[in-house]
This record gives sequence, C-alpha cells and structure tokens, in this order.
Amino acid sequence: MENRTEKFRNHISIVIEQSIGGFVAFFVIFGVNVLQDADELTQADLSEIGKAGWLVLLGLLVLIGIVVVNRLLVWARTYICIEENAVVIERNTVNKKKNTISIRNISNINLEQNLFEMLIGTCKVKIDTNSRSTADSTDVKIVLKKADAEWFKQEITRKMMTAAGYPDPYAGDGAYGVPGKAADVRTDAAVSSGTVPAGVSAYEEGDENYDIRADFGDIIQHGIFSINIFSVLVVIGGVAAAVGAVVRLVDDPDLMGSLLSAAAGIIVVVSFVFSAIWDTLKDFIRYYDFRAMRRGDRIHIRYGLLKKMEYTIPVEKIQALKIRQSFVARIFGRYMAEIVNVGMGDEKEEQNSFLVLYCTGNQMKEQLKLLLPEYADALDQETERIPGAAWAAWSFSMAVYTACVCACGAALHLALPEHRILIWCCTAGLLILSLFMLILRYISSGTGIGDLTLKLVHGYFGRNYIIMKYSDIQYVEFEQNFIARACKIRRGSVHLLASNADTSHGIPYFRGDGEDKVRQGMLMGK
Repeated sequence: MENRTEKFRNHISIVIEQSIGGFVAFFVIFGVNVLQDADELTQADLSEIGKAGWLVLLGLLVLIGIVVVNRLLVWARTYICIEENAVVIERNTVNKKKNTISIRNISNINLEQNLFEMLIGTCKVKIDTNSRSTADSTDVKIVLKKADAEWFKQEITRKMMTAAGYPDPYAGDGAYGVPGKAADVRTDAAVSSGTVPAGVSAYEEGDENYDIRADFGDIIQHGIFSINIFSVLVVIGGVAAAVGAVVRLVDDPDLMGSLLSAAAGIIVVVSFVFSAIWDTLKDFIRYYDFRAMRRGDRIHIRYGLLKKMEYTIPVEKIQALKIRQSFVARIFGRYMAEIVNVGMGDEKEEQNSFLVLYCTGNQMKEQLKLLLPEYADALDQETERIPGAAWAAWSFSMAVYTACVCACGAALHLALPEHRILIWCCTAGLLILSLFMLILRYISSGTGIGDLTLKLVHGYFGRNYIIMKYSDIQYVEFEQNFIARACKIRRGSVHLLASNADTSHGIPYFRGDGEDKVRQGMLMGK
C-alpha cells in the first residue's frame, strides 16, 4: 500500500483465515458422526475403509484445493478504496458487487487481532454504520498489515471528523500518510478550547497517556466477580459424571467396545465441561492489559491477550450506559460498566462493550467521571421498587401458566400412569420455580424516572441497570392489563438505535405520572 490514493487489496492471509474455519468444522462433524456408529463397525467395514483411505484423502485434497482457489480468486478480484466521502469495496467476480459506505454513516472503526494475526503481523479493521438495518452485522472487515491498518483507521477517523465539521487535525503535517507513523499536531490550547475534538486513534497517544489501566490484580478481581455460578455447577456435574463413566467402563469386561460406543457421548460431555470452564475463566484473559481513555469526544478502549481489541467510540453514538452485577458481585457490592452504542454489539465479542471493569461503587463513579462524565451523576439517581400491586397484575398470567402446566401434567399422567409420582413432582417443581423467580424479579427490579435520564433495573440473582437519556430513546410503549388499570400501575418498553441485543428494554411496573414525564423528555429532546 505504497500509494495510499489507489485501490488496494486485503492482506493475502485472509485466504488462510477463511479457508481453515470451514475445514475444522467439517472434521469435527465427520469425527463425531463416525464415533457415534463406531460400535456398529465390523472388521470388514474397517478393512474397506482402509482400502478406500487413499480415495478419501484424494477427495479431501481436491476439496481443499477448490476452496483455496475460490478464496484466492475472490481475494485477487476484491479491491478497497478510500474516496473523499466514502469507503468503497468492489468485488469483480462472476457476480460483481460494489459496496459504498458514506463516511457520515460510519459509527465505529475498530481494530482486532487474533492469535494468528499477531503471529504474522496483520490486523483486522472492522467498520460499523449507524443504520438500524445493518445494526446486527459488521458492515466491513478488512485484513491489513498492522501499520497499514492503523493508517486506515487514522484516515477514516480524520474524514469522519472533517465530515462532522471539525478542522482537519493533520493539515500541513509532513508525517501524515507514512505507514506506522501517526503524528499528533494538536495543541493543548486547541484541545482544551474544543476546536479540535482530539478524536484520533488511541495508538497515537502513547501507552502512558491512558486514563485507566488495569493491572494484574484488577483483571483477577474482574474475573472472580464475572464467574457464572451455573457454569461452575456444570463443571462440577460434568466432572462427577466423567468420573462415574470411567468407573463403569473399567468394570466392563468389553472395555474397548464400550469405550468406542461411548466415545461420542464422552466428546459431547467434555465439550460442555470445557465450555463451562472457559465461561468461568474467560474474563481472566480476555481483558488482559485493559486500558481506556477519553480524548475530546471519543473514548479509546484497548484490551486482550489471545485476541487484541481496540475500539474508538464517538461519545455522540453512545445510546445508554449499562451497569452489571453478577450474583457474586451483588453479594460483595461490585459493579462493572458497559456501553450501548450505534453499530456495535452485532458480534459476540462486541456484545460486551466494556467501559469499566468490576470495582466498588466509589471507584465506578471516579472512572466514569474520567471516561463518560455525561452519565456519572445518573449513578446516584434513585429507583423505586416494583409496587406491591404488581402481584395482582401478575396473578392473571400466573393463573393461565398454572392451568397450562397442570393440564400438561394431567395429560402425561393419563399417558404414563406408571410415572405419575414423577410427573406431578415435576409439575409442582415448575410452579414453585416460577413463583421463586417472580419473587426474585420483584426484589431486584425497579424504575427511576429522573429529569434528564431514565434508569431501569432488572435482575434475578444478579442485577442489571441501564441508564439512557430521553433524547436517545427512539420510541416508547406503555401497557396495562385490566387488573393493572384498576391498580393504577403500568409497565412498558423503550427502544434504542442499537443491535437486537440492546434495542428493546422493558420498563417494570411503576406508579405515578412517569409516562408523561418520559414522553415530555423525549419531545423536548432533553
């Protein structure tokens, strides 16, 4: 990418990344299917498989060749170009496709490196747009050398700032455009006056300039308070089941036959256990070297060990602030913060857009004042628990649910009378569990309707808060059943410009004139 004004391609390593994933999935599925039928394979079957092995290998090599050639052709005929007001991705294959993304519609441009990319020195650039229609998909993924990826991000950021009406912070800078070198020509006076919003990428600032840096102890603390209790129970149950299975296999005289027949089940159990272990331990390494800073109208976040993530988030795109408490964190009074913003949250690794790792309430306030002071005062906003009259409103739904569960229990009783005790125990267990969860919901949930922000609280064992400005609410709905109307309570839902995971949030039952207050705040654009 010597001449930055011309079209360029993705780094050729994208061919390897796109090819490997499909083959790994194929081998896993093939292996599991073979193991499931392992106990039915005879010696003759095994002999035939051995004779045909070279044909299978040849077929596999041909398949690999076809996939790789296809990916190479797509790579060779796909070009990227940065125009004055747009990013253009053009694919000149059999079906020609030209994707033009306006600079004004770009909400985020982020960098990501997985382990393979770190080893070969490449980096993935991910671009998201404001559009609700594309909020559940990353619009562009580009793989470039690390220095070129940083240049690309810097260039798009500069154009975004210019399109928003800010002066070009790089005008007249001789170092601009040099691969891997991003000079900062802003003066302290310009930044403090707001003339230049200091919106350039985080890598330009230097590691020492981050407002928040998590050390090893902070990461350990965050990992502990992020532990999912149910995942721990799955791990314990899986280990116990594995030990029991091993004991039974050792006592079986036909050890090899039993081992082959149980192999598929063992693989499934092991996968569940390892998944639960990863769910328990992932936050210990996912947020390694977490750091964040606020510069002008942008928040820069960087973290990761096996996969490095770097986000640059315009504050104006932030739709809401989420405060989370796991069950363990709720017991010990710890909180963590995430953000809801346009364009992000479409992929699994973006669904938790962390802003502040688990810490005490006072530490949370201090860090939010540095990173997102627009929401810092809302932390102290009072919330009211769901009114007691909600139990009357819930009674109708509970009566319908109870009737359906009992009807199913009665039908199973007639069909399987020999298991009637188990059936009715399960029926009673479902009803008791539903009542227990409803009690937890009543204790944990609430609503805070302030002058500028709406604060919603949801939870069962843990607790989640979401704080949003009235001006960022797309639309709001309120509803009452006939019992709620008689009790003068109501509930509703608010909708934000975000991915499906964050677009809709329920408003728990509340009393008073909150409905008018929310609508007035939306109309006045507070």
